[in-house]
Amino acid sequence: MHSSFVRGDDLSGPEDPGDNTLEARFDALRNAIERDPDPRGRVAHAATLELIDRSDRAHAGNFAEGWDRFADAAIEVIGEDGWPITVGAMANMIGLIHFAEPADFITASRLAKRYGHRRIAAVQTTVDDLLGTGPALPVATRMVMVLALTDWIVEKLMDSGMEKVEATEIAERCYQAGFWLVLTDVDPSRPGPLLRTPEEVGWTWDNGGLRAWRAQVAVIASNPWAPYGNELKELTLAAGKPAPAHALDEAVKVYRSRFERRERELVAREIRQLVAMSGLSQREFAAMAGTSASRLSTYVNGLVTPSATMMVRIRRVSELVQTRRRNGDR
Repeated sequence: MHSSFVRGDDLSGPEDPGDNTLEARFDALRNAIERDPDPRGRVAHAATLELIDRSDRAHAGNFAEGWDRFADAAIEVIGEDGWPITVGAMANMIGLIHFAEPADFITASRLAKRYGHRRIAAVQTTVDDLLGTGPALPVATRMVMVLALTDWIVEKLMDSGMEKVEATEIAERCYQAGFWLVLTDVDPSRPGPLLRTPEEVGWTWDNGGLRAWRAQVAVIASNPWAPYGNELKELTLAAGKPAPAHALDEAVKVYRSRFERRERELVAREIRQLVAMSGLSQREFAAMAGTSASRLSTYVNGLVTPSATMMVRIRRVSELVQTRRRNGDR
C-alpha cells in the first residue's frame, strides 16, 4: 500500500504531516473525498462521512480501538484502485460494531444495493488485514453475527420510525451481506471437521469465528448433494441457532446451482466437440439425431441439458458419422 501523502495534489493529506491526531487523519480523509471526481464512489463516501461525523463518540461504544485503526488504514489506501468502496465498507463495519444504530444498517443495505453483495463482501473480507486485527478475522466475524440478527434489526429500524415493510427489506439485505461475507473465500479443498452434536455446532457458531464457519461451508461446497448439509442444519436448529440454519439452506442452494452450471457447461462443451468431430452442420447433425436444429442449438449453447437418452444418441451419431467417414462412406 502507498500513503496518500505522496499521491499528488489531488489527494493530499493534512497540511502538517506531523499532526497525527484522529481529527487530522479524518480531515485528510474528508479532503480526499471532496477531491474525488468519480460519481461511482458517492454511496461509499457517504458511508465514510457518516462514521467520521460521529467521531465525537469514538470512545463510547463497542469498538473504541477500531477508530485509530480505521483512520490509519483509510489513509493508507487513498488513491488505490477502488479505494472509496474499500474505505466506505470498512467505515460501515466499524459503525456496525461500534454503534449498531439504525443508520448503520441502512448504510449496509445501501452499499450492498449499490455495489452488489459479492463485491462488498470481497472488500469486507480484507478489512481485518487492513486494520491489523489478526488472522482470526474478529471484525468480519462480529459483523456477520450482528447482521444475522434480522428480527432485532427490524425492531431497531421500526423504533426509529421506519415502516415495517421497509425495515424488513433492509434487514434482509443486511442478512444477505453477512451471508455472502461468509461464503467469500470458502475453499472446498479445505473442509473443516464434521460436527456431530448440537453442542459442537453451538460452540462453533459462538466461538469458532468466520474461518471455522467457512470451513463448515467448505464441507457443503465440496459436495452439496451429500446429506451433511441437512444434518448440520438440523443440529444448528437443535442448538437454538436459527440464523445459521437458514444460511446453511441458502449455501446448499448456491453450491448446487454452481455445480449444475458447471455440469451444463461440461455437457455443452462435449456436445460441441461431438458435432465438430462429425464434420456435419448442426442442422445435419440434428436430423441424424432425430431432433430439431433449434433444439440442438440449445444443447450446444448450454441453455438446455439433454436427457441421458439424448446424450447417448448424440454420442452414437457422432461415432457413426466418424466411422463412415473413415471408411470412405458418405
